[in-house]
Amino acid sequence: MKQYLAHIRRDGSAEQTVRAHLLRVGELMEGYAAGIGLSATARLIGVLHDLGKCTAEFVAYLDYCRKHPGDYSRKGDVDHSSAGGQLLMKKYGQSGEDECLVVQMAALVIFSHHAGLMNYLSEDGKSDFLRRMEKIDVPNVDLSYYYDTVISESELDLLFEHAVHEFTVLDAKITALDPERGEKYHFYWGMVHKLLLSMLVDADRLDSAEFELDKPLTDEWDTAGVWADFSDKLEQKLIGFSIPPEPKAEKITRLRQKISDDCLESGDEPPGIFRLCVPTGGGKTLASMRFALRHAQKYNKKRIVVVIPYTSIIDQNVKEIRDIFHMDEAILEHHSNVITEDDGEDTESMDFRRILTERWDVPVIFTTQVQFLNTVFAGGNSPLRRLHALEDSIIIFDEIQTLPIRCTYLFNAAMNFLKDFCRVTALLCTATQPPLEQLDIPIEMRDNADLTSDLAEVFEGFRRVQIENICKDGGVSINEIAGEIVYSAEEIGDVLCIVNLTAQARSLYEKVSELAQISERDIHVVHLSTKMCPAHRKKILRTVRAELDVRHEYPEQRIICISTQLIEAGVDVSFPVVYRALAGFSSIAQAAGRCNRHGEMERGTVRLFTLENEDLSRLEDIRQGKKIASDMLYKTSADEILTPQAIEAYFRRFYKGRTARDMRFPMKDCNTIFDLLSANEAGLQEAAENGAHLDLWFTHAFCDAGRAFAVIDSHTEPVLVPYAGGKELIVEFNDMQFDKQRIGKKMNAAQQHMVNLFSYELQKLAKFGGIWRTESGVMALREEYYNEAFGIQTEEQGNAYCMI
Repeated sequence: MKQYLAHIRRDGSAEQTVRAHLLRVGELMEGYAAGIGLSATARLIGVLHDLGKCTAEFVAYLDYCRKHPGDYSRKGDVDHSSAGGQLLMKKYGQSGEDECLVVQMAALVIFSHHAGLMNYLSEDGKSDFLRRMEKIDVPNVDLSYYYDTVISESELDLLFEHAVHEFTVLDAKITALDPERGEKYHFYWGMVHKLLLSMLVDADRLDSAEFELDKPLTDEWDTAGVWADFSDKLEQKLIGFSIPPEPKAEKITRLRQKISDDCLESGDEPPGIFRLCVPTGGGKTLASMRFALRHAQKYNKKRIVVVIPYTSIIDQNVKEIRDIFHMDEAILEHHSNVITEDDGEDTESMDFRRILTERWDVPVIFTTQVQFLNTVFAGGNSPLRRLHALEDSIIIFDEIQTLPIRCTYLFNAAMNFLKDFCRVTALLCTATQPPLEQLDIPIEMRDNADLTSDLAEVFEGFRRVQIENICKDGGVSINEIAGEIVYSAEEIGDVLCIVNLTAQARSLYEKVSELAQISERDIHVVHLSTKMCPAHRKKILRTVRAELDVRHEYPEQRIICISTQLIEAGVDVSFPVVYRALAGFSSIAQAAGRCNRHGEMERGTVRLFTLENEDLSRLEDIRQGKKIASDMLYKTSADEILTPQAIEAYFRRFYKGRTARDMRFPMKDCNTIFDLLSANEAGLQEAAENGAHLDLWFTHAFCDAGRAFAVIDSHTEPVLVPYAGGKELIVEFNDMQFDKQRIGKKMNAAQQHMVNLFSYELQKLAKFGGIWRTESGVMALREEYYNEAFGIQTEEQGNAYCMI
């Protein structure tokens, strides 16, 4: 009998049959979907997804590839992803309602396994799905081969029957959570589609890569053993912490121990969504890991995922955990400074670590908020591939208050689905908890969700600073606040000043530097902003920490650090004096966390000020937070800002001032991404107005939503800067001449020397001849436009590090 091939190894040394590929993908998917009760549905999709490769056209395509090695010009010429869905419709599409629903769901996933989830119904009322289902110019499939070698027709019928039963059972569970079959019902079924496509993409790419590389690419982790080992090592680390002799520091250390012990005890509680609300400097990194390890052992969880808001702080958190656990292969970092994502299927340059990153197939993962949200909501299949890896996991969200407002309802609904159907336990950590459970689309916290008790007492015990409100009507000038900062450095000690805009940070740095030069004190002034590349910022932070650590040896010296908000979230530095430009209470709390962090003195000093002519019109979250904080400071003592009651009152006002549309991820028109991922009323209305009668059970606009989704609302482009090793990288990128493989290998190093610039900044630099596009396509900055003190020399409207 004729054999149809799915793949030919690039060096021509081996062939993989369609039978082998489809059965392997079906087997993998069946295992992946067992937990959600969709094993038969997943296997059905797996054994049909590449049915279109059983065609003469695909045989001819592979023959061309064999004769022209390295020539990928015909890639995608043969439509092999339509046949499986069309066969389902032909065989079962005229059956009952549940049968039709299974056909449409399975077909859409099959259709989407290369290009990402397509629309059932677009915003404009048109159906890409039906167009694909009705496509005529699809190669004829050799069904006799398929039924004889892959799965018999009777077995396929039985598999479909089981899939329909699974659908009925799952539909009853989803309906029980939303009896009216409203937004929640539709959103949950959309998540099921995403989960099934995630499984298909992962199984398909994994089998293809294993064939190409001729080796297994998965590890069988003894997670029970890993959790026990990590837990023992963490307990030994905690036992080794000493109690400092200073009364204030001793009290803080004992409170940290209490928080940590509370977290350990809470690990025995049943799964659900928890909160950890502790003051900044409360030791939540290790305390939350202690909870996770105990919970993972008790409930047999597969992995622990730690989601951190910014790449600027992920390095220090990962290093701390690696130094304790001493098992690097079990800990994975996934963020833009480590790896870039390619939505293609280039197995040639794959290595084991990259595949682990694409799959999240290790026990402990550290990633960013952007990567996590992209996994659930972005278009394209590479981020989505990781979604099913979240099943049976514990997800720790650090600094949850940094969640962008527009993502709020999407996040809440997705976390509820992961809790209800993927057995996910989540922990929301911060010193300033936003009331996500009180919104119209709430996150569903479990009963007794707080890991710590006596919050008021804990926050009072951690009171390490005196907050002073020195704000003046109309604000102060850069010159005035610079004078105050230098005076504080001369009279008190080291000073940190945090402002809202990078232009302010640069101007203030320049003025403070002038004043420091004429001071009788030895004052070192440094600057931090997002206009400096990560390698530059890390060097400055190392300098700051080093100087602070030896202050007792050189008490006459001073350091002043002028920064944007990037220093606030989790950066472990401690200054006796902090100046903070007025912003929301949560930002003030984070700034206060950089003051007298370890109780070195009885009280540090935090001073709130406003700058004149501050334009926050393009930074709506910061503008709103500043306005609410200003209003509340008329009625609240500045020193009460950090109490749980004040934070709660602040967030009540903050969310009350936002419309439902603001939190549903608004789009340029009147629609929202939440609507597109649920009932898609706009698409239905457009279809009705166009007189279309669409035979659709599902109406999600997956493609439109994925295309519109972006965590950070800024259109920026990365520019490679000539800082330190960046100079050599610019030369290399300019010589690569579009060698994709070499570019990919250099991109990790390049991330540390890149700065994201807005379009208007790019235009300004281009006008001056300050940037150019290298031969590899990467944008590069000319040397004279990068300053060792403050980075790229352009004016800046704002910075992308936004906290509410």
